[in-house]
Amino acid sequence: MKNKLKYLHRTNHSQSDPARRGFLKSVSAGMMGCGLAEMLALEAMAKSEGRRAAGRAKQVLVVYEEGGISQMDTWDPKPDASYDHRTPYKPIATNVPGVNFSSLMPMTAKQADKLSVIRSMTSARVAGHKEGCQEFFKGYRFDSAFDFPDIGSVVTHKIGTDCPQLPGYIFCPGINMPNHVTSTGFLPSSRSPWKLGTKNLGENLSDPEWKVRSLQLHPKLSPERFHQRRDLLEKLDRSAVSKTESAEALQTYYENAVDLLTSPRVQASLNLSNESEKIRDRYGRDHRGCCYLLGRKLIEAGVRFVSVTVIQPPEHVNRPGYGQPNGVFLNWDHHEGIYNNGPCSGPQGKSNQERFGLPHPVMMPSLDRSLSALLEDMDARGLLDETLVCFITEMGRTPRVNKWGGRDHWGRAMSVALAGAGVPGGQVIGSTNKEGGDVTDRPYTPYDYAETIYRKLGIDTTARLEKPGGLPIDFTDGGRVISEVF
Repeated sequence: MKNKLKYLHRTNHSQSDPARRGFLKSVSAGMMGCGLAEMLALEAMAKSEGRRAAGRAKQVLVVYEEGGISQMDTWDPKPDASYDHRTPYKPIATNVPGVNFSSLMPMTAKQADKLSVIRSMTSARVAGHKEGCQEFFKGYRFDSAFDFPDIGSVVTHKIGTDCPQLPGYIFCPGINMPNHVTSTGFLPSSRSPWKLGTKNLGENLSDPEWKVRSLQLHPKLSPERFHQRRDLLEKLDRSAVSKTESAEALQTYYENAVDLLTSPRVQASLNLSNESEKIRDRYGRDHRGCCYLLGRKLIEAGVRFVSVTVIQPPEHVNRPGYGQPNGVFLNWDHHEGIYNNGPCSGPQGKSNQERFGLPHPVMMPSLDRSLSALLEDMDARGLLDETLVCFITEMGRTPRVNKWGGRDHWGRAMSVALAGAGVPGGQVIGSTNKEGGDVTDRPYTPYDYAETIYRKLGIDTTARLEKPGGLPIDFTDGGRVISEVF
């Protein structure tokens, strides 16, 4: 593939005229950012050349909730834990007999028949945000001797995408920890995710003024000049040199980049206002609801691999932001006051870092609403048939409550959930002890999670990847398929 791409560029440079090449470069770099057209070109080649066996999934939607959600307050309630350390939120029945979730998830409990919940997941040996996130995004140990590409990068490298107008791997919107760990490793840089957001913190998709800024024309390029350049391209296309096979192929890839600016399909997939009021209300009008809904729209547009990443903006709870007095940082890293909404008097609250007594119960209604809406909506639209939906967080929380009334990082036991693409609904996989701190049955890892994604997509992982120089390398760090979801 690499040699073919080199040939494509070499042939085009030798046969196309300079004016045409200049225009094409301005389209990909001046308007959209360097490398977008090359990204689309590589994905088209991957789609035609990648080895793909029969699989139930055509697309993947990963919902990543940053910070480390408490397993006992979501998928793995522990009513028999010691009184001093148990959650105050009792288990509730789901729509699957014998399966209980936390009472903080009443709406998701009604969608349990669509879910396989893995209660026996163990994350990174070092229970850190970056380490855990990296392992789930790559399927390799965080301390590997080399930089392995994101799962989404590998997927689009192998099988491309069914939506040529959009990149095959998209962050929606892309924020904080995923921005720190994402990489293409030994794959081309054009395999990196397209990030819809521009801010590492504070992105707010519920703001009516929010837009995908990378789809805006260059400030010095007016719509009139843009159309003039397109007219120039059409004239150049009539020249004899533009009719060579390689020149026509490259033209297609660059025109796909232009489509990002002009395609009604692209614009519609990124526009939440064209959804019904009922759907908007069902997902929620806050940032989380908008992120989940936009993720569904990108899947519906045919994007191969979408990662929804959420940190709520502070205005969601009418509090100041990170680093300000009484400021909050709305992810799930609740070392203090995990159940109490108010001043914690702990180190974080006193130094205006991360949160100020903002507990799981304040944030869970938003997550419960948006996640249940996503499952319900995708099922109603038939999208669950061929879309693997993965709900993950980078770690669990300690089975013991600390002296500040919070729960600290915990990698030994956590829960994730899968749905769609043939995943059997209504099942619980694995178990933990009565406090939720240690796996007692069927342990799985982020490496197994990655292997499962590849195999669900029908990617032949026995064929192995190739590093530069032809050195073969495994798709995962010894991962094995989570057999219960097949």
